[in-house]
Amino acid sequence: MSSEPLVLYTVANKIARVVMNRPGAMNAMSRGMITELRRTLERAQSDPNVSVIVLAGAGGNFCAGDDLKETEHQTAEDFLALILDLQRITRLLLLGEKPSVAAMDGYAVGGGFELALACDFRVASTRARMGCVEACVGMVITGGTSMLLPHLVGQGVAREIILMADIFEAASAQRMGLLHRLVEPELLDAGVQALADKLLSRAPLSLRESKQLLNRPLEVELERAFQNEIEAIMRCFGTVDAHEATVAFREKRPPVFEGK
Repeated sequence: MSSEPLVLYTVANKIARVVMNRPGAMNAMSRGMITELRRTLERAQSDPNVSVIVLAGAGGNFCAGDDLKETEHQTAEDFLALILDLQRITRLLLLGEKPSVAAMDGYAVGGGFELALACDFRVASTRARMGCVEACVGMVITGGTSMLLPHLVGQGVAREIILMADIFEAASAQRMGLLHRLVEPELLDAGVQALADKLLSRAPLSLRESKQLLNRPLEVELERAFQNEIEAIMRCFGTVDAHEATVAFREKRPPVFEGK
């Protein structure tokens, strides 16, 4: 087992860099990593030396979603605790006082895509690949995505992304209006830095108040979405199809769903 921390945290020039650090698993979200990510974001939001938060992934991928190897052995109670922590992470990124930027490279799918949606800004490299793939593994969207994605791209596009469950390229994401910057892979860090530097040049109190104004109409909808998503995903957890998806993942074959 690696002794590397599951989440890396560094601060330089008022920018906190929060890096999901399971590169061998494409930064898939284990229970431990989710807990550490929530704690690290709490730290960044309360750190007086931080004005902007950048969320990234190690090893050339942002985050490949839930760790299906863990899901196969989770109890309902463990799974619910995980979903609640994911909701806390959404609140920290979206409703927290400090602007957040997702630096997206490689795969940002499932829960990883949902983390990026919760950020104020999304900067992606041209090799980034995104999507809500939950319907491919017998699960449903979480993290407030049922509200956030239609808010960003409209109901029609959101339905295609969620129900078709395809993985799409960064150029498509930009056309949908999901991205604020699209850059070549070697320019991702520079693109994120330039955006963060511009935010740092603005009045901090104005940014905080403006973010709160933008968030206020969303807060009630977001909490309702959280409750709806918990009820839906707990109905899916423990089904034959959800179990089949985890077994198929382990056996490296396509799942055969039965609608049970």
